[in-house]
Amino acid sequence: MSKICFGCMKPMEDDAAVCPKCGFDCSSHQNTPFLPLGATLQEDRYLIGKKISSNNESTKYIALDKKSETIVIVREFLPNGLCARSKENNKLRVHSEKAASYKRLLSKFLDYNRTLARLKECSAVCRILDIFRENNTAYTVEEKEELISFSEYIKRSGGKLGWDDARPLFMPLLSTLEAMHKNGISHYGIGPSNVKITSDGKIRLTNFSIADMRKVGTQLRPMLITGCSAPEQYDKFAVLDESTEIYGFTAVLFYALTGSVPDDVEKRKKDNRLLINSSVNKHLAPHIRTALAGGLQFDKEKRIKTFDDMKAQLSAAPTVKAIQEEIARPDVDDDDDDDIPDKKKKKKNKHSHLYGVISCIISLVIFVIIGTYWLQGNPFAKLFEPENVSSDSDVDAITGETVTVPNLVGVKYEQAVEESDKTSDYQLLKAVEEEFSDDVPEGYIASQFPEAYSEEVQGYSLYITVSKGAKMRTLPQIEGKTVDQAAQLLGDDSFVTTQTFEYSETVKKGLVIGYDAHSPGDKLEYGSNLEIKVSKGSEKEAKKNEEAAKNKKKDSDKDTQSSSEEETEEEQ
Repeated sequence: MSKICFGCMKPMEDDAAVCPKCGFDCSSHQNTPFLPLGATLQEDRYLIGKKISSNNESTKYIALDKKSETIVIVREFLPNGLCARSKENNKLRVHSEKAASYKRLLSKFLDYNRTLARLKECSAVCRILDIFRENNTAYTVEEKEELISFSEYIKRSGGKLGWDDARPLFMPLLSTLEAMHKNGISHYGIGPSNVKITSDGKIRLTNFSIADMRKVGTQLRPMLITGCSAPEQYDKFAVLDESTEIYGFTAVLFYALTGSVPDDVEKRKKDNRLLINSSVNKHLAPHIRTALAGGLQFDKEKRIKTFDDMKAQLSAAPTVKAIQEEIARPDVDDDDDDDIPDKKKKKKNKHSHLYGVISCIISLVIFVIIGTYWLQGNPFAKLFEPENVSSDSDVDAITGETVTVPNLVGVKYEQAVEESDKTSDYQLLKAVEEEFSDDVPEGYIASQFPEAYSEEVQGYSLYITVSKGAKMRTLPQIEGKTVDQAAQLLGDDSFVTTQTFEYSETVKKGLVIGYDAHSPGDKLEYGSNLEIKVSKGSEKEAKKNEEAAKNKKKDSDKDTQSSSEEETEEEQ
């Protein structure tokens, strides 16, 4: 086999260091606790490439199935904080005090994915090809598809979808969620970041995880989605069920139809109203608005409870046939006609319909004539100028006052929220995903739409994206610090740390010696994994203590033996 790029798993020239297809540096390393580049699984069948994503339950790698010669996604059960990886053989070493939790969660992971693999008829689920145990953990192998993020899809669609476009995407998703719950599993993490679109325009639900990952108060640090996770997921005593899933589903539907996610739980505690831009709201059919409101009820007891109910609500629009039947239905007789004989009533109804048709035709002709004269500058057109218009519907159609868009780039997000609460000029909407920026500090606004100083109608939506700061972060000095101090320093840049222990003649026991493969001042990508070395104290001192302990044990054994011999002599 020719040289394989571990970034895209495609062949490349043997002497090339950087892949010409994806730009991956093949001389780079993948640090623990992740599998090293080039590792193999299932008796050399799956060749492991770079890490694609990682959460507190598992990690995804791009991989090559050498048997079928196809690129796949391998997912490894790798619960953060419960285990570490051996450098010798890639096996996971579970902390003894957490062994029971690890075993329980591993069993859940296997059961969950075995059930998911059986749901082959569900179009919104990526196909699972293989599940196996190895390295003291478990793996799943998924089919790799060309997908785009849901946020990008919405952006390409003009910032939001109409219901006619959203319906063929969301109804199969609803059916998939229903099938999952009937089989005893759930997602509970539905959000724009976990929904993808295939090249042929179909929806895919991704990043499946066991329920322990989707609420607070479990052995795993939860991964909740702002604006999309239900209120009960933030309560460790609450029970998650079908209505919890409906909240997440409806939140993504809300995002698709309006271009923004609902407010987060903390904000909705204070004001649980669903705020929709008026220009968007007037284009939503009444039954869709009702479905959004019902599926996003903050109070779980008031929320739509079953997928069947949600399907019925989303399908509640009157059909064309029903509308035609309603139009064709005869008028209900007035109570004043009770004394008129039946034949006369029928005759009157017949004449009434005839008169109605004639009236409509006459009205249409008059409207066309007046409209023609108006467009041609007829002197009577002055009667129809805006200042003479008194109809409420016409007044609602008049555009509002224009205002200048403020420049929020570089403003702290919390400050921007405070300012938006004081004005009615715009509604501030935060993008679901944050972006890296070398110029804008973390927590400050990196970009906005519409652009600053442009003119917009009062009440417009101002979309902002918050900066995550620079993508490459400088490693701080950690030598001599406690493990907690070092973790806090590195946690500010979301570095994930694991520890190794070794002797040191200069650093006291329990304090940090330094980085395993890096130095202070090195630049690493935000969120990278780091291994730090922690001192076991002086090796000489440890050996001296060990020798002293051995001698003490020998003396103790001698005393025990002498005592035993004396007791034996006394017995004799």
